[in-house]
Amino acid sequence: MKNPAARPNGAPLPPAPDNTPKVRLGKADTPEESPYAESLLEMCGATPRLQAFTSAIDAAGLADLLKGDGPMTIFAPTDRAFEKIPGDELAVLLGDKVRLADLIRHHVVDGRVKAPRIKKPRNVTPQFGNELKLTASTGAFHVDEARIVKTNIRAWNGVIHAIDTVLDPG
Repeated sequence: MKNPAARPNGAPLPPAPDNTPKVRLGKADTPEESPYAESLLEMCGATPRLQAFTSAIDAAGLADLLKGDGPMTIFAPTDRAFEKIPGDELAVLLGDKVRLADLIRHHVVDGRVKAPRIKKPRNVTPQFGNELKLTASTGAFHVDEARIVKTNIRAWNGVIHAIDTVLDPG
């Protein structure tokens, strides 16, 4: 009787591929269906170049928004983006909780936003302010005038794209 686990020449078949999804174990309070343990807020805090944005989220009182259910997409200005704002203007912004919250919410879009395609720009609506225009060119993605410098920082409740400019809600 022939071995069903062998080739016609009698050589054994290679093992079947392991198609089990690779899931990173998370904390008990995160949704079990997600392979990511951290929330958007935790990922911002854990990303070295997003410390100014994380501080602004806390100062605006929006931590719960970014720990909550998603999915959401954040176009998060890097620390260098915040450094472009003159010091006195930044101090006034950080001291105005309402204006700061509006600015942060202008960088947050409900749903997962994928990178744009070349020659196919599109608009997305942030939680506050004017629509954001997503464009792509060879080797670069943009949201309005900001260049996306790091894409797809994933969290259980959404995704973060780091940008090089603080966006103006208009």
